[in-house]
Amino acid sequence: MRKGAWAAAVVAALLPASGAAASTFEGTYVAGSKSYAQELRITKRADGRLDVKAEVGARACTGEVEASGTADGDVLKAEARDGNETCTLTLRRTKKGLRVEEDNCSLFHGAACEFSGDYRKR
Repeated sequence: MRKGAWAAAVVAALLPASGAAASTFEGTYVAGSKSYAQELRITKRADGRLDVKAEVGARACTGEVEASGTADGDVLKAEARDGNETCTLTLRRTKKGLRVEEDNCSLFHGAACEFSGDYRKR
């Protein structure tokens, strides 16, 4: 196989894998309980990036953030900006769904609730 043809074959083999990684995150996920509801909706953009909408609701608080990012294997990092603040959501695939960890997101939900948690696919 010619060197150029080999390189093209390698690139072609990698493209579906990265697209597949992104598409495996797509869907709706839920966590929490009847009194503390958490929901994620993940959709893929035409450019391959992923949009993440996270919502949380409880008697003492509500919150919502719309973030976007890219998947790298089993990890999706999405960011949302509000002024000078950046909220980062790190989503990791688990056997049952996704584990979400947040960083600097209290501006989007207040002190009484959070987006972090273990979510299962709906």
